[in-house]
Amino acid sequence: MHNKASLPQLLRYGILGIPLAFAGLPVYVHVPKFYTDTLGVNLALLGTVLLVIRLLDAFIDPLIGVVSDKLRRWRRTIMVLASPLLLAGYIGLFNPPSWAETNPLLWLVACLGIVYLAFSTLMINYYAMALDVAADYHDNTRAAAFREGSMLVGVLLASILPTVLLQHYDMPEAYSLFSFMLAPLLLIGCMATLIGVPAPRVRTKDSSPISFLQLLSDKPLRWVLFIGFCNAIPTAITSTLFMFFTSDVLKAEEHSGPMLAVYFLSAAAGMPLWSHLSVRYGKKFSLRLAMAVAIACFIWAWGLGGGDITAFYIICVLSGITMGADVTLLPSIMADTLTDKPEGTATAFGLWNLCSKLTMALAAGIALPLLAFGNYQPGAANTPEALAQLSMCYALLPCLFKAIAIVFLHISPLDKRNSA
Repeated sequence: MHNKASLPQLLRYGILGIPLAFAGLPVYVHVPKFYTDTLGVNLALLGTVLLVIRLLDAFIDPLIGVVSDKLRRWRRTIMVLASPLLLAGYIGLFNPPSWAETNPLLWLVACLGIVYLAFSTLMINYYAMALDVAADYHDNTRAAAFREGSMLVGVLLASILPTVLLQHYDMPEAYSLFSFMLAPLLLIGCMATLIGVPAPRVRTKDSSPISFLQLLSDKPLRWVLFIGFCNAIPTAITSTLFMFFTSDVLKAEEHSGPMLAVYFLSAAAGMPLWSHLSVRYGKKFSLRLAMAVAIACFIWAWGLGGGDITAFYIICVLSGITMGADVTLLPSIMADTLTDKPEGTATAFGLWNLCSKLTMALAAGIALPLLAFGNYQPGAANTPEALAQLSMCYALLPCLFKAIAIVFLHISPLDKRNSA
């Protein structure tokens, strides 16, 4: 066991989360609207394509984890090589060439393939680094809080900047400028984190990565992966449908950026609260409480309509505060299950990414076709029935899956050391 993580170490570890989150949010939130509005891609077809490519991306993640564990001594080198690849794919995604207007899906698939490969490589190794920084049970929560707090900063930037740019430029030009902003953030983040974080811990010279079967034979790890999957589905659905909901149900497209900013600021503000509660009452109890409060807050969105802007801002604040527990405590519980498996951390977080991305694939592959089935058309004059279908998918489905996650968390053996 190494010494307790210092504040400078935690800050250096956390800073890479800013550019990674800055790159991640638009890929899930803005790409569907960008390609439907700018290049006229059919909504149902886009949902199918996103489902397929996200499934492929998700199942590659555990393999990236295995390779990363085998090469963990060169973790920094791997991350350095992945960074320019991410940047190139990301810029290409929002700067389609003229020929892509006649074949936009081909360009989308190529760019997303590059982005997903590089992004996954960086994220899996970044999460695995937490075990090199944290020293104990509560240190895992501190490392997760600094990482996720930094990622919330990146999400805030990614939420606000497109809205600001769209006030001065048309959509293609605005997103083009936005995509180039990733470059300085990624350079600074990589330099700070890769230089400042301790080298990966290796028990012996001949230590080998832990196999999938060895990892999945661990009961607590299986539970946390399953609960993480169930709990990520609500976020996946709301992320996919957020732009459509604010634009066509609330009639407040100009508020989408500020609303996301309020939501993620509230999540950042809630993180110290849930961290404190986890120390006093345990991570499991605190997470259950946060998830229950999230349902009570977010279910209001089902009844909202055009002009209910203030009410939705309130929902953003309250549900955002509860998100602070999701992003801090679940990864911390995951890290707790890996403290005695340093040779399998990247593989485990590859499985974690698999679960998370499967939820994004399900959100795109189920929610978007459901909207198309209900005759919803983005930006068009939709019928009340079509808008009701959108509201149901956006508000009720997430609450249902959150309730399922609460049940499984309650009966799980997780956090026995300090649970209520």
